[in-house]
Amino acid sequence: MDLSILNEPINLTEEQINFYKKYRFIKLKSILDENTLAHFNSIISQKVNELNQNKKALAERDTYGKAFLQSMNLWVQDSAVKELVFSKRIAKLATDLMQVSGVRLYHDQALFK
Repeated sequence: MDLSILNEPINLTEEQINFYKKYRFIKLKSILDENTLAHFNSIISQKVNELNQNKKALAERDTYGKAFLQSMNLWVQDSAVKELVFSKRIAKLATDLMQVSGVRLYHDQALFK
């Protein structure tokens, strides 16, 4: 699969940046195409299932545990996930929105309902 989109920048409009500055969030559509999303959905779903250590019955879990299956720092476990998490495309969006010269990854998180 061609993942060159992960390195292609998106230029935000001044309106989008101003919206983010005012509200501190923004919903951006079409950042990744359907094929790329499907590709990573498959990889991430498989990795979450593989790493899932929660074997408790649903009745034995706390409220949050009943609501979500959570996996963190998948990029450490899978090189394909790392490509997405460290994508220049997404990093540039973050730096452009926050108007900073760089961003640092705190963690990635997959939440499955």
